[in-house]
Amino acid sequence: MKRKLFIVGTFIALIALIGVFYQQGRTPDQQSKPGAASIVMKSSPFAEAKAFPPGVPVLMYHSIGEEPNNDAVISKERFVEQMKYLHESGYHPVSLDDLHDYLALKKELPLKPVVITFDDGYRDTYEIAMPVLKQYGFRSVLFFPVGKDGGRLSWAELREMKASGMEIASHSYNHRSMDGLSRAEQAQEIQNSKKTLDQNLNQNTRWFCYPNGRYGPETLELLKANGFTVAVTTEPGWVKPGDHPLTLRRIWMGNSVDLKHFEERLTREKYSIL
Repeated sequence: MKRKLFIVGTFIALIALIGVFYQQGRTPDQQSKPGAASIVMKSSPFAEAKAFPPGVPVLMYHSIGEEPNNDAVISKERFVEQMKYLHESGYHPVSLDDLHDYLALKKELPLKPVVITFDDGYRDTYEIAMPVLKQYGFRSVLFFPVGKDGGRLSWAELREMKASGMEIASHSYNHRSMDGLSRAEQAQEIQNSKKTLDQNLNQNTRWFCYPNGRYGPETLELLKANGFTVAVTTEPGWVKPGDHPLTLRRIWMGNSVDLKHFEERLTREKYSIL
């Protein structure tokens, strides 16, 4: 009888012990291994820390190539170096929609946010920039004037770029300075550009870049009336809380921006103007 009671008691104790382990979310094997609890409680590797930054640098690239005396161009070597720096330093390229929500809705962004933009749609944006950006999984933006430069890139290439993580945004239709046009001409530039991009890329285009950085009060009214939520200028500086989402600053990137000055542009709002 004593032996039976001992067996029953041992069985009950074992059941109770197993219940404790399951209540803590661990098996007996995990309980016995050093560090097992930290493995179970560890957050998902896909979880991304966020914060509300005091400002966001928006980088403005044009062409990538070998024209050392043209500061609208940056060498391939320097561009690759800069993207590698962003990756190794923990920067997180975000979309223009993310930037809009940061400004308008005060939403947090990933730590060390940055926006990477390209103007005009040069062949090298497709041939050089896109493969490098894909290598790091970086988001980016191409501002494309579909009427003026439609022959530079095909719609198939633009769709490939979009699929790789590059937003294809409006740079007007014919790349004409908006402040030199009538209200009707500005409306035509904006509407034709949006319609063409929407139809060919199956999207709702709501991002704009002013050709030559030029615009007026009517331009802002027309963009808003046509559903645009973000527009960028060529004015230097960071994007900061309180900025108008249709007049956002950007940071010029060209041959003169070596790695030292690149780092400065990412870490100092009042960076050196070269």
